[in-house]
Amino acid sequence: MMKKSFACLYLFFIFVIGCNTKNIVQKSNTVLATQYTCIPCGYNCDTASYDTPGTCSSCKMELVNKKSITFKNILIDSLCNLSDSNTIFLDVRTVEEFKGTAPDKFGVIKNAINIPVQELEERRKELDKFKDKNIVVYCSHAHRSAIASYQLAQNGFNKISNLLGGMSLWKEKMNSNNCNSKLYLQQ
Repeated sequence: MMKKSFACLYLFFIFVIGCNTKNIVQKSNTVLATQYTCIPCGYNCDTASYDTPGTCSSCKMELVNKKSITFKNILIDSLCNLSDSNTIFLDVRTVEEFKGTAPDKFGVIKNAINIPVQELEERRKELDKFKDKNIVVYCSHAHRSAIASYQLAQNGFNKISNLLGGMSLWKEKMNSNNCNSKLYLQQ
């Protein structure tokens, strides 16, 4: 009888441990599952998550591991609070947009560096001396700047911020004359 009780008890523990192990494995698989999102493009699909790699159904950009997106987003209202000496502004619009010769004139941030997003890969070394500084990347509407911010973050730039909304929102959001005189150049 004693042997039968131990056998039942043994089977009970095996069953309980087996069930718990299965639950633990299921939970850890859920936690460890990789989530994917499109390479930031500045559109609403940047917030969509996918369980497998592939292509974004909305913007057709490549899906990447969500954890690989390490840059921050910054609001226009926050720009005036940035330290002058430790912040670099990178305008990734075309040269014509930057100089104000394009049809849409949104202005420019004073002392910004202009490297169009189409040239960023080949000209990235020009920014290497700023790797330890805060870099705020902007464009007209925050589509190209999101792409540029991702590229820089993937290449060792650790203090990248993407300006949400871009320069097209400047006049709408920046009411402070002090901030405008400090940072903004109208075209």
